[in-house]
Amino acid sequence: MSTTYDIAQRAGLNQSTVSRALAGSPLVNLETVRRVRQIGRELGYVANVQARGLKTRRTQALAVHLPQGSETVLADPFVPAFLCGISGEAARHGYSVILSHLAAGPRRRSDLPAMVTSRRADGVILASPRRDDPRLEALVRQGIPVVAGRVEGPWSDRVGCVDIDNRRSGRLAARHFLRQGMRRLGLVVEEEACQVGGDFRAGFCEALAAAGVPPEPGWLRHVPVSFEAAFQAASGLLAGPVVPEAIIADTALTVFGVLEAVRQSGRPTAVLGVGSPLLRALHPELAYIRAPVVELGRQMVRALLAQLRDGSVPAPRLLHTTIAGGA
Repeated sequence: MSTTYDIAQRAGLNQSTVSRALAGSPLVNLETVRRVRQIGRELGYVANVQARGLKTRRTQALAVHLPQGSETVLADPFVPAFLCGISGEAARHGYSVILSHLAAGPRRRSDLPAMVTSRRADGVILASPRRDDPRLEALVRQGIPVVAGRVEGPWSDRVGCVDIDNRRSGRLAARHFLRQGMRRLGLVVEEEACQVGGDFRAGFCEALAAAGVPPEPGWLRHVPVSFEAAFQAASGLLAGPVVPEAIIADTALTVFGVLEAVRQSGRPTAVLGVGSPLLRALHPELAYIRAPVVELGRQMVRALLAQLRDGSVPAPRLLHTTIAGGA
């Protein structure tokens, strides 16, 4: 089995430089890191993670916690793309990923910090936090490095924030239909406790107000992220006294429930939601919200690694969306 000494001999470098490069140290320039890792792959080098952990007190693993609740979260087309970005970027820096998906409950406050304090992971990526999320409090109080989606509240300045600009998405969605002369718009978004749904709704309302268009009565439905909940919500909108000309969904899963409700109703109601490969394959004629989900995963890893390097919390970053597709 090859060692760092073998890599150093091939690369013409000091063994200490090779060790730092393999660990992703910022003291080694990126080109050297790439060359060392390439030589390591050619020689079949396998890092002794246990020995490295004893030296650095690091596990070289990152914990990723998906939203708590229904198992249908794992069916959301957003999730595999998001995890692809995380795992690829983590591997590029020599880290593995531990996936955590805990249901809501009394253990929720303690399980996440325990993943780090028991030295199974070095830090936590928390997807789709809720307003005043108790998981954030538990992590911050124990000084655990954490990166999450956009958060508000007392812990926001101590948590790395990288997220999709959901407020912008809401504005773009409303404007998309307003430009087509539509005024009766329905909205199906995540539950009120979720930051994503609140931000999307706020942007949507801003666009309506700017156009001087008041929301229709009963225009809004808050739902869990599931096909069934979105189907029921959209069916209710379509059966109401004012039938919407268009319905907008704020996630890549709920848009399918909305589409099925519209299909069963037989009404010519337009639908707009967050795009995914599945949506574009099944409904190529639809416009959709293009969200940089893979890049979101990458950026969250980079923000967490920055905290692990020097303890500083990077400035919040929101990634832009666009409207794409359609006729």
